[in-house]
Amino acid sequence: MHPEYPLERTCAHLSEPLQLNFGHRGMETLPQREDGSAEATHEALVLRAETETAFEVPVEVLKDVYGDQVRIGSPTVRYHRSPQLEEPHMGVRVLCASPYFTAVKADLVSRGAHILDAEVTPQFGVVRATAPLARLLGYARVVADLSAGSAREVMWLSHYARVDPAA
Repeated sequence: MHPEYPLERTCAHLSEPLQLNFGHRGMETLPQREDGSAEATHEALVLRAETETAFEVPVEVLKDVYGDQVRIGSPTVRYHRSPQLEEPHMGVRVLCASPYFTAVKADLVSRGAHILDAEVTPQFGVVRATAPLARLLGYARVVADLSAGSAREVMWLSHYARVDPAA
């Protein structure tokens, strides 16, 4: 059984008339990874991953090999569409220096996170939460900015939950 990857990015070659050919060649250049996969389609090379961080190596490889000829799309969230619409929720753990703890926790809450556990000592703070993946896109960059680059965040697919139509 293939693992569930809740994110995807499409990659297209700008001068290749048959994207399927580019997709197959692109797949051959990418290293095998446990945190992501690649699929050649008629429209593009589709990269799938559990987190945004997992895209870094394949995107870097494609840019190194194809340069300006490759167009790499932004990460998009993959929803389950049957029988009811469900969205991926991620587990998040952030370790930061104590002066940044309040800002990190408040930012997670503003993203709709459910705080599971939070503790702070004079040296560091840790926040554990779950949140909808769509609200966490770009989070690694944000938490780095909030903590002057000192925080360490880890994210993983926790579960899928029904999308609330009222939200």
